[in-house]
Amino acid sequence: MLQSSRLLLRALEPGDLNDTYLSWLNNPAVNRYLETRFLPQSLEALQAYWQDHRDNSSSPWFAICLASEGRHIGNIKLGPIQWLHRRADLSLFIGERGCWGQGYASEAIALVRDWAFGELDLQKLNAGIYAGNLGSRRAFEKCGFELEGTLRQEVVSAGQRLDVWRLGLTRSRWSLSP
Repeated sequence: MLQSSRLLLRALEPGDLNDTYLSWLNNPAVNRYLETRFLPQSLEALQAYWQDHRDNSSSPWFAICLASEGRHIGNIKLGPIQWLHRRADLSLFIGERGCWGQGYASEAIALVRDWAFGELDLQKLNAGIYAGNLGSRRAFEKCGFELEGTLRQEVVSAGQRLDVWRLGLTRSRWSLSP
């Protein structure tokens, strides 16, 4: 469990796999930049995915919850962790649209970033962001991630080829930050 003044990150629980979560995954405004958008999501599929990934120590998966009320507003995942290279990808989404633009994404990123570097002794974190997802890019940059490259026409979204921004942060750059 990781906590800040506004957020609590905890393991995703069976009770989180509900109609609200399902509505996030099937909402075009929320899933616009998520790979889950390519297939209609169901509670059964969500539960099966959770069963397959819940005990995977190389891909810690957290529910992002408001600390004040415990309400689940999104998820953040670290992984898969490449232990040999001591690096991992970091990805997240805020499903509750009323929570967009309030800094929750960057706060969750910072919590996992500090845990990954401080506790897990990882040396590098990466993030892949669809070009156009400026909110996500700003959240990662606010946490010290820097653009390392652009993968041209890497993905399909709404029938168009889109670039993917690759951002990264090394442990040495993190340790220099205030």
